[in-house]
Amino acid sequence: MSTRLEIPVFGAASAATAILAGASRIELNAEGSYADGGLTPRIKDIAQLESLVVPVRVMIRPRGPPSSGGLDFVYSRAELDTMEQAIRDFKASGMMSEPRGDGFVFGVLNAPNAQAVVGTDASRSRHAAIDVDSCRRLVNAARPFKAVFHRAFDEVVGRAYDADTRALLWESGLGDLIAVGFDGILTSGGLGNALENVETLDRIFRKAGDGVEVIIGGGIRSTNVGHIRRTLGLGSGTTTSWMHSSCITVSGSEQVDGNEVKRILEELR
Repeated sequence: MSTRLEIPVFGAASAATAILAGASRIELNAEGSYADGGLTPRIKDIAQLESLVVPVRVMIRPRGPPSSGGLDFVYSRAELDTMEQAIRDFKASGMMSEPRGDGFVFGVLNAPNAQAVVGTDASRSRHAAIDVDSCRRLVNAARPFKAVFHRAFDEVVGRAYDADTRALLWESGLGDLIAVGFDGILTSGGLGNALENVETLDRIFRKAGDGVEVIIGGGIRSTNVGHIRRTLGLGSGTTTSWMHSSCITVSGSEQVDGNEVKRILEELR
C-alpha cells in the first residue's frame, strides 16, 4: 500500500497550499504556534476548512514547553479542563466530520517522581509516563472522532538511559495508548528526529501491528524521507503508512512550501 503525507498547518491559510500540492491529511494548529510545536487553534480556523475533502486533525495543546525547562506535556487540572472544553467546543461547532476522518491530537504525561525510576540505581534519570487517566478522559471526550497521541510519546522513550530501558518504556507506553483507545500515535521514535531513531521506529511499527496507526514525524524532509521509508520497508505491506512534515523551508515562516510537498510525495512514490 501507499505511504501518505500529513501536513501540520499553522492557521487555515496554508491548508489550501498543502492540499493542492497533494497532502492527504491536515493537522490544524494555531497561527503563530510553530515555535511552540503547535497549539490549539480557534474555532474559526476550522470553519475555513469545512469544505475540505481530506481529514483534519485538530491540535489540542494549551501551551508550549514550560519556560522553567521542566518536562513538556505535564498539565494542571485547570489546563486539562481547558483541553477537554476545547474538544467539546470543536465538536459542538458542527465543523468537524466523522466520515471525513477528522479527529484530535493531544498527549498528557505524568510528572517524573521517585517511583518512576527505572532500574536499581536511584541516581539514574527519572522517567515520565503516560497519564493514562487524563488521556482516557480526553479520548472519551473526543469520540466519535479519532484520537492521536502527540509526540509526548517521544519524551517517554527518549529519556531512557540505555537501550533495554528504552524498549521497556516504549513497549509499556504503546500498550497504554492502545488500551486507552488511541487510534494513532505521532512519533519520531524518541528525542531528536526520525532519521536518528530509525531503529526504534522499526521496532515500534512491528510491535504496533494493526493495533494503532503509527505516524512518523520529526525532521521529515524531501532529503531524508525516501531513505527513512526504504529503511523501514514502508509501502510494501497491506496497510497505509504515514509521514508527517511541516514542509516549511524558510526559517521564521509558517507557510507550507508547495514545492517541498511535491518533492516529498515524489520520494514516497
